[in-house]
Amino acid sequence: MIPREPPVLHTRRLYVRPASVRDAAWIRALWRDPRITTFVGFPHGIPTSVREIEAQIERDRDRPLNRLLIAERSTDGTLIGEAKLGEPDTDGVSEPDIKLLPVHWRQGFGRELWRAMIGHLFRTTDCQAVQGTPNVANTASTRMMEAAGMRRICQSVFEPTGPLRDSMTTVSHFVYRITRKDWSRTTPDAAT
Repeated sequence: MIPREPPVLHTRRLYVRPASVRDAAWIRALWRDPRITTFVGFPHGIPTSVREIEAQIERDRDRPLNRLLIAERSTDGTLIGEAKLGEPDTDGVSEPDIKLLPVHWRQGFGRELWRAMIGHLFRTTDCQAVQGTPNVANTASTRMMEAAGMRRICQSVFEPTGPLRDSMTTVSHFVYRITRKDWSRTTPDAAT
């Protein structure tokens, strides 16, 4: 048995570890599932190869906020999804991402993971806000963000350009945000 990598996050039900090249084929299958990718503008899945994902994992190995993470169920190691924390931009805004297998939807895993990611970013980085941009039609994602204390600040549209135009559709999305100050005010154990 291959030893487990130390977790980046550990919640009541989830063990979240860095992705390894052994996970690349599984990640590709997740990213090729239109049920998962349609809301982010890829109705036929994200066009990528196992080799490209392996290269991404290797490239981001020493970039803890940008590397791919694997979310496993703590009780039995079942892979439930993939995530990324997101390095804060020049304005101090971090934009995490989660993709869960459909069999694990509507079980609260997304909310649990999203809250843990927000807390991790505020405890371990100097980011000033965490932002999410769910598709306006993705009510589960908007409910997840609202449950984490995020507020909707606007609506926008992403128009694919360049090589993305051939595989991606326009995405109308909301922008949700929580600031460090709001998070520390609503989280009793916030260590800021």
